[in-house]
Formats: sequence, structure tokens, C-alpha cells
Amino acid sequence: MWMIVAWEGRLLNNSSTRFSRWEYQNIALAAVAQSAVLVHSLATIGCAPEPELRACINPLLVLNPGSTAEIYPRISELGLGLRTLQAIFSSDKVRENGEVIRYTLGILMLRNRLHANPAMQNTIRQRLQAVSPLPEIHSVESAENEAAHSRQEQIFQQLAAIYQDTISTLSYRIQVQGNVEHLKDDNIAKRIRTLLLAGIRSSVLWYQLGGRRWRLVFYRKRIQTTAGNIRRKLIASV
Repeated sequence: MWMIVAWEGRLLNNSSTRFSRWEYQNIALAAVAQSAVLVHSLATIGCAPEPELRACINPLLVLNPGSTAEIYPRISELGLGLRTLQAIFSSDKVRENGEVIRYTLGILMLRNRLHANPAMQNTIRQRLQAVSPLPEIHSVESAENEAAHSRQEQIFQQLAAIYQDTISTLSYRIQVQGNVEHLKDDNIAKRIRTLLLAGIRSSVLWYQLGGRRWRLVFYRKRIQTTAGNIRRKLIASV
């Protein structure tokens, strides 16, 4: 099944000397938060940065990882999520990040609902097998770039359809708020649904690595500090 066999059925190899299991737990949470930030950005201003978008979505398509590092090969592209963790776990920035917090908690809630539905997990896994990772889009205009744009749109269509046919049928649903014109745009709507699905995938890994919602309350300061430490490690390794 999508979650239990591929992602929850066995512990991943976390023998990396770069990040500890606790740090990878917070990297996975950062990926959830980054998905939430990008949903908010798409809903309110109609766009989201390409590398950060790809960093959230491509882990969704790693169905049989041998290690956590295989799921997040470019942690530097999760910098937005790490900064977001630092912000939302700061008591003086809670109000200005209200929507992002709501989406993040909503994604964690959807993971719970999906975990209780093995048939839906299996359906999602089967359909993900037919989806390719998002290609990189370069700024230079070329026939190759146009082809990559076309592939991207096809992938967003596939992933959004999976979300609509499965997650959207659960009793709990995330209500995305934003600019009506953006929310009615089909391309933006597809990206939002894809990001929500990707966020659920990262929340599965977060849970597998020991993440629990109650820890978000009691470990606030530790999570905030860890996110900062991971960012410093990334900067130091450049």
C-alpha cells in the first residue's frame, strides 16, 4: 500500500553523518510547512518559486526509498520551509503566519485520515507509479524548455487528479483562502492540489521518524532551534 508498505512499513536507513534522525524529522516537517507556504502564495499572489515547488513535489514520487536522503536530495531547496518553521514556532510571528499554520496542521490531519484508509493508500500508490518527477525549467527559451513546460503541466494534471479522486473525498478537507481569480485559475488549482498531496507525503515521513502533533506544542523551542541549526549546516557546506 502507498503509505504503509512503501513509507511506513519499514524504517528507512538514516545513517547519514550529515543529519540526525531528529534533524530529518524536522526536515520532513519543513517540507510540509513549505508546501503550506507555497499553497498560500499560489492562492494569494498566483505564483510560487520553481525550485521550492519541485523540492516539495518530487519526494512524493519516491515510492521505495532506501534512505531519507533519497527522498530529500536537495535539502537546500527546503530553505523556505526551514525559515517558516523558525517563524511559526516564534511566539511573536504566529498571527502573521495564521494561514500557513492552518494549512500545515490541516495536512497533518489529512495524514491521519489517510492512514486509516488502506484502500485509498493503495490507489494513490498505484497511480503515482505512472507519474514522472517534475523536470527543471530553465530561463532560456528553447524547444527543450517548451517540452519541459508541457511535461510539467501534464504532471500537475496527473497529481491534481489523484488528489481530487482520493484525498478530496475524505470527510476532512482543507479550505484554501485567497484571491478568487487565482483560485478559479485551473493551472493554479492543479498546483495547489498537488502541493497538498505532496505535503501529506512529507507528513507521512515526519510521522515515521517520530513526529507527533503533541510535540509541536511541547517541543516548540527545540524545533525552532533545530531548523536554524540545519540552515547553518547547509550554509557551511556551500
